[in-house]
Amino acid sequence: MEIEFRKLRPEDSQSYRTIRLECLKNFPDNFGATYEEQSVLPKLAWEEFIEQQSPDKFTVGAFDGDALIGICSVNLETRKKTRHMGEIVQMYVKPEYAGQKVGLRLLQAAINKAFEYPHVEQLTLNVLTTNVAANRIYEKAGFTEYGLLKRNFKTESGYMDQRQMILFKDGLP
Repeated sequence: MEIEFRKLRPEDSQSYRTIRLECLKNFPDNFGATYEEQSVLPKLAWEEFIEQQSPDKFTVGAFDGDALIGICSVNLETRKKTRHMGEIVQMYVKPEYAGQKVGLRLLQAAINKAFEYPHVEQLTLNVLTTNVAANRIYEKAGFTEYGLLKRNFKTESGYMDQRQMILFKDGLP
């Protein structure tokens, strides 16, 4: 199995929408957005960014042949004082690819793409403390915890905490 990792292009926007809605439907606790909120929108925000090839908001995809099997988006800051920062958002790999290091390789591809921008020095992300697999991948990629958002999500089953994590381009801890 040869998985290809690349930035999504305008022609990938419908495949992006399909996998994004899939992850929201199948793993509702892991994301801030909900399937119910997003599925009724004629176009998701990141569909627009993909179609417009936004330089500051992009998604890297993992492809098995022509099938999009994973997404990892990067939101780069544009304000003068925060231009050195970016954020990893909406990371997801189809469950049938679990255990094959697709998630780690996809994350690394997104990190590499973000750090191609000379002004980008650090990346942050938020991850639920209960999402063991995602936490492991982020730690393997070099992210370290710098904070904890207590009760960040509230669902019918209760509150969930999120770890705040950071990765520096120059390798600082």
